[in-house]
Amino acid sequence: MWWTDGSRSDDGRVGAAAVCKHGNEWSPRRSFLCTGWMKVFDAELSAIGLALDVAIKQRETLQVHGVKTVAVFSDSQATIRQVEHMEPGPGQRLARRINRRARSLLAQSIATEIHWVTGYSSIPRNKEADRHANLARDVSAITVIERHYTSTSNRARRISEGRSAANAEWEADKCSKHFSYRLKGKAGTKRPIPMTSVKPLAARFYRLKSGHAPTGVYLKQCGHRDDDKCWWCGGTVAQMPEHLFRHCSRWNDQQKTLWKTVGETTGWKAGRCRHVQISELFTIEECDQAVMDFLAATEVGKFPPK
Repeated sequence: MWWTDGSRSDDGRVGAAAVCKHGNEWSPRRSFLCTGWMKVFDAELSAIGLALDVAIKQRETLQVHGVKTVAVFSDSQATIRQVEHMEPGPGQRLARRINRRARSLLAQSIATEIHWVTGYSSIPRNKEADRHANLARDVSAITVIERHYTSTSNRARRISEGRSAANAEWEADKCSKHFSYRLKGKAGTKRPIPMTSVKPLAARFYRLKSGHAPTGVYLKQCGHRDDDKCWWCGGTVAQMPEHLFRHCSRWNDQQKTLWKTVGETTGWKAGRCRHVQISELFTIEECDQAVMDFLAATEVGKFPPK
């Protein structure tokens, strides 16, 4: 029975190892797979190949002792799936090598079985394979040095990383040129009342809070209206949040209810309610229910009727 494992360091060094225990002694075989050319997936495949290489060299001994099966244990399911077929893909070269070794052993009436074992398990043989893979990665007493080549899995990883870096660079270049805005007050906190209300009502709340509500002044600034006058009361006053929340004659009854509720909630007197900025009102979480009730009872924050 052979136990295999692969290892890769942060700087890209890759090692593979296969170990077998004879009595009380370990028989390891380690391979250094160079730096920056391969991934752990390749190392896991290479480790299985190491075990079968030893089995082929010792096939006569195995036959003498009546061994009919060579069992190889790996903690990589992806590696085992790759060995099961000969289709193109990452690790194809190493998978074909394993299949050739297995066929060679089968010609000597020795079957090959590859089993999966849970990684990071308490099995001593699995730990020993991991230890020798780390030694191979660090070029400590290696027994095999593989020919350097860039694996398909490594190329795929490099392409993916390159695309991610290009996308991040493009976003940084394009998006940094646009203006952004921040919500006043606790911008990053979730406000329970608006967040749990119906979406159209919550949208009006956050548009007013951010200063991007479709008021007369805002729509004129954006070029969507010729004037900034209030279309609800038909007056000559510019339609701003201050006008809608205090002076618009269309919503007089709702305004009285709003400020009465705000005063009761915050403990403010009438004078304080008359002079508080509307933008400040949206920063006070205790006033959220009163504001939401006001918006639900009016059409403040909606686009003008067609």
